[in-house]
Amino acid sequence: MLQESGDGYLVVPSPIVPDGSGGYLVADHGQAGVFHFLGDGSLLRRYGQEGEGPGEWKEADITLPWGDQQVMVLSWSPYAIHLFRRSDGGFVESHPLNTPVESVVPGSGGLWSSGAHHGTSSAIRRLKLGEPEARPVLRLPDVYTAGGPVGGIFGEMPFAMWADTLLVGFMPLPYLIVADTTGRELDRFEIPATRRKGGTADPAAAIDEVLGGGRPYTEVFGLFSVTRGVHRRPDGTALVVHFDMGTEGGPVSTVGLWVSVIDESRESACVDAPIPLEPGSRAAIGFEGDLVLVLEPVIRGGDAVTVLRRIEVDVDGCDWVPVNR
Repeated sequence: MLQESGDGYLVVPSPIVPDGSGGYLVADHGQAGVFHFLGDGSLLRRYGQEGEGPGEWKEADITLPWGDQQVMVLSWSPYAIHLFRRSDGGFVESHPLNTPVESVVPGSGGLWSSGAHHGTSSAIRRLKLGEPEARPVLRLPDVYTAGGPVGGIFGEMPFAMWADTLLVGFMPLPYLIVADTTGRELDRFEIPATRRKGGTADPAAAIDEVLGGGRPYTEVFGLFSVTRGVHRRPDGTALVVHFDMGTEGGPVSTVGLWVSVIDESRESACVDAPIPLEPGSRAAIGFEGDLVLVLEPVIRGGDAVTVLRRIEVDVDGCDWVPVNR
């Protein structure tokens, strides 16, 4: 359980990130500032605040450790990178961005980032701090560049990177892409859906049917399983986390959280292990070595609290099924 207070609490947490020293970093969609918790759940410090000055923003979606001495925050309003000292939380410097970023992986000398933004026509981009514009690496799938509703609603593209290889998931699409770091596609495959909702090769048509039929906009989020996390484990296998969203009776919530394991050869997968969730959950996830991290607001004794679960993914006894190509 995270030790929150009236001055430090999570409203709508973003993906949780290990700080490399046994603690965790969490940005929050619902407020400015980034929270840094120790491994026992106590709050170490908070970085940034709401405003328009240096080290200030209205909304931030991503935070990560930047080396051993700094914490990086990527904000949406404004689009910018902010650096803070880990020792005392002091602001160091900011770098403007020309587009929003959905996911980030640190690399040599800079960042690899993703997000569906039509102006760049790229799913993965590479950015060096101080450069005014990121360099395109991997092109967006055609369904995003066609100008339909997919990219405007489902912009997240979680990805993992190792050596010169990228594994990229596209939030509403049923397939993942393997590419090298020059953007050359090496493989494309689908993880079979055995318990989750799954997806469709033409999500734009399904979205248009909802929007054109006068049904509530929130129903769009319940059409498919959405890819929310991709992670390569130390043994070479990969974890993929899908969410099934519920859209009835209020704000969009998570009604299903599913974990699949892809073998090192990408020929078979252990699919759709469920992680139980609280009713009305708005869970955030992360990864730590072999583990899946689930950060979830829950009600305990009449009080709203935030709980972090560290979950081991065990494939012993799993029925492996072939991936689809």
